[in-house]
Amino acid sequence: MRIGFIGTGTISAAVIEGLQSLPDAPEIVVSPRSEATSLALSAKFKKVSRAKTNAEVATADIVFLGMRPMHLEEAMAGIDLKAGQIVASMVAGFSYADITARWPKATVCRFIPLPGIARGKGPMATYPAVPEIVKLMSPLGDLFVAPDEARIHFGGLNSFMSSYYELQRALIDVGTSAGISETDARGFVVSLLGMLADTAQHTPDASFGSLVEEHQTKGGLNERVRAALLEQGWFDAPRAALNATTTIGYKKLG
Repeated sequence: MRIGFIGTGTISAAVIEGLQSLPDAPEIVVSPRSEATSLALSAKFKKVSRAKTNAEVATADIVFLGMRPMHLEEAMAGIDLKAGQIVASMVAGFSYADITARWPKATVCRFIPLPGIARGKGPMATYPAVPEIVKLMSPLGDLFVAPDEARIHFGGLNSFMSSYYELQRALIDVGTSAGISETDARGFVVSLLGMLADTAQHTPDASFGSLVEEHQTKGGLNERVRAALLEQGWFDAPRAALNATTTIGYKKLG
């Protein structure tokens, strides 16, 4: 099976890194755009080659679309994908209906990976469940098959990454403002957040709902901070921002 990537940006590169870490890594061909990335990938992995055109990539058995939404029309102009091929779109806002309308003979799905796929870590989502895609990606993290397209974004949770790092930066600033060195503040925050995530991952379902209470004491410091943030509506703010991302079409994105 030959796999092609049209668009070789950060996410495509991460998926390719993950695939090439598999014991039986597949043959991959990448498009020439994003020259530095495509050249680096083909130099790093013996099973990755760089095509001369997007049309050449489009002859692969499975074709992943990884370009930015604003480049979709130009990148796919004149390219037909046929019966027997699988198209997995990673393009934000490019709906299942859009994909099937453009390539009605191919088997199509949406696939939303996150950067941690390069290390076999983190969630990814797909809709609908194309068996070949499910088998290919399952070893590379936590694959979730959405019950319908409306829920492939999990309410917008896949759009929280930069906000998480903004929160991380704010916490580091708390430390440095208290006179802690940048190195120590960063180390403490990264260790703290990693510990909390690890605790959640190792908590059984029966106890998961009690994590908040288990990490504060009545009248204690953690409870006081949480109460102040609750009063400000801090925990309600993400919902609207995240939900708003789930209905934006690809033509409105950069």
